[in-house]
Amino acid sequence: MPLGVVKEKSLLKGAYPAYLDFVKRQLRENYHEEDLSSEGLRVFSSLNPITQAKLEIGLTDTLAMLEKKYGKRVDKLETSAVVTDPQTGEVLAIVGGRSTRFQGFNRALDSVRPIGSLIKPSVYLTALRNGYSLVTPVEDEAINLKMPNGSVWSPQNFDKKTHGVIPMHKALANSYNLSTVKIGLDVGVDKVIDTLHKLGVTRHLDAFPSLLLGAQGLPPIEVAEYYQTIATNGFQMPLRGIRMVTDKDGVELSRYPYQVKQTIPGDEIHLLQYAMQEVAREGTARYVYSQLPSNTNVLGKTGTSNDQRDSWFAGFTGNRLAVVWVGRDDNEPLPFTGSGGALRAWTAYMKAERPEPFVAPAPEGVEYLWVDKATGYLSDERCEGAIQVPFIKGTRPEYRVDCGVEPLQNTPKNEPVDWFKRWFRQG
Repeated sequence: MPLGVVKEKSLLKGAYPAYLDFVKRQLRENYHEEDLSSEGLRVFSSLNPITQAKLEIGLTDTLAMLEKKYGKRVDKLETSAVVTDPQTGEVLAIVGGRSTRFQGFNRALDSVRPIGSLIKPSVYLTALRNGYSLVTPVEDEAINLKMPNGSVWSPQNFDKKTHGVIPMHKALANSYNLSTVKIGLDVGVDKVIDTLHKLGVTRHLDAFPSLLLGAQGLPPIEVAEYYQTIATNGFQMPLRGIRMVTDKDGVELSRYPYQVKQTIPGDEIHLLQYAMQEVAREGTARYVYSQLPSNTNVLGKTGTSNDQRDSWFAGFTGNRLAVVWVGRDDNEPLPFTGSGGALRAWTAYMKAERPEPFVAPAPEGVEYLWVDKATGYLSDERCEGAIQVPFIKGTRPEYRVDCGVEPLQNTPKNEPVDWFKRWFRQG
């Protein structure tokens, strides 16, 4: 039988259908439907119309660019996005589809799509919580995992290559699948799920190895909640779109205060943040600095689901966090990845927004040490290939490279150099 779906979209009298949908859902948690349909309630939301407008323009302009570039291969392209203030947990803007002024399916809240590599920060954070450091050597080699049903799971890197033994932070920056799976299986899929719950994911997750590469789905609003905890140094902060509700006379009926609970230690999160800014500096999200000032200090992760059916980017600066999805409702493959689609839309929005830089003073339990970029062994700032990397105190590497210089005496261990001086700005 026909579903009776309305063929024509209805133009909403108000301008922000996706955001209002979010507000109404939060209201229904505290009010009966008849209360909401009666006269008199005044709802004060955290919607930022300027941010909303910039987000809509960034998304629609990017879709037009992609359609011009790829032609018929990207017809019926759709998108959705959520923007929050990471300092407060307030939702500032929501786009539920490319037709931003029409009511209908709200992809930002209801489209549960595989998140691909957006899952990886939780895998690496779990490793950091279980004895790994950012320079722990990990194997990026072929994997053939026999499943309970007798089939063999053989994941591959996007470039179809293996990369040998590499420091862990490089595996995240370049989004290598094989090393991610090796790490996830070593620490345990159940522990990765526990980390995801601590980061704010509430829905049930199945402990399959494919979870480590983002095979299970989340809508953008839940991805934003997950990344919000990373942006707030381990403090879980439920997203909210309502500040206060009053009656027609202005008498306060209910208020929606901040709810903050630290679920991940700040020193562990700091190490993950370092690795996530490296994604933008040297990894799969390098495009952002072709459009944004280098002192913005973007932290984020690109995501591409299996067969390139979903293009994702989730990232944040000092005062803006945004999650963008680009794909097709019919689940057809795309001719671009997360960096070729969603990252472009995210960057277009952020370029218009001009956000504040992200600043991350090192917690007391963290020290910065010079290490050799290739091996992860202790090094010296005068050695070729030396970089500064954060370590939780007591986890420094056991070995040191010999590059022919004597170690400097009385050198401050936490003195940052080069581009990430800004990483500690005001710290």
